[in-house]
Amino acid sequence: MEVSAVNSVSPITLNKVYEVLTSNKISQAQKTEFMRQNKTEIRRALDVKLSGLDFKVLMENRPLQKFKPIKNSFTKRGDKILLAKTLDIEPCEVDNYIKNAENSITKINGLDFLPKDKLDAIKSYVYRHGSIDGITFFLDYELRTSKDIIKTLYRTLEYHTGGIADYFIRPIHRMTNKTMIHLYNVIDKNIKNACNAGDINEEQADKTARWALIRIYQIQNNSKLINAIKTYKELKQ
Repeated sequence: MEVSAVNSVSPITLNKVYEVLTSNKISQAQKTEFMRQNKTEIRRALDVKLSGLDFKVLMENRPLQKFKPIKNSFTKRGDKILLAKTLDIEPCEVDNYIKNAENSITKINGLDFLPKDKLDAIKSYVYRHGSIDGITFFLDYELRTSKDIIKTLYRTLEYHTGGIADYFIRPIHRMTNKTMIHLYNVIDKNIKNACNAGDINEEQADKTARWALIRIYQIQNNSKLINAIKTYKELKQ
């Protein structure tokens, strides 16, 4: 794709901007010039509101990459803008909005006042860019409110699902022993609660708890391996 060819296309759409910015055939300088020359049209193209489903689809098509912290930091900026559009707030308000959501869960034990698609959008963003405390907090809420805790656990602890496993596949997110214990305590607590509530039986609870422990351990060791590779690459430079 050539920038000159893109500039000749009118009007400029969100898809066209996305194609330019993610193209490997265009230099950073050309992309910058494209943004400068078409800033008015781009502003119109990006001035749209997104639904929670739109946000989810966009996140699935904006994968984060291992060993690319600078690229991922730019992706995070874009994700914050997209989440702000989904929530109908300003990007500068996103962090406080997420913090207020966490406080609401703590104080009133739920976020029923938020539409599910917006809650899913917040969770998706936190699982990509949040702190370890943040993802643990939302994991706890997700498991506590899940109608099928086993299905939810299997999804979030497998890779390429936008869940916990994908968070720790990046070297910047190291799973320490302390983090592993904390995550597993959250999982085990919710499995026991689901069993006590009659949502699953004792055999299912025991089997799922054992599987989750093994899975968390595998994710932690994969995290260690990824960090070892990152360290080796840095030493070779």
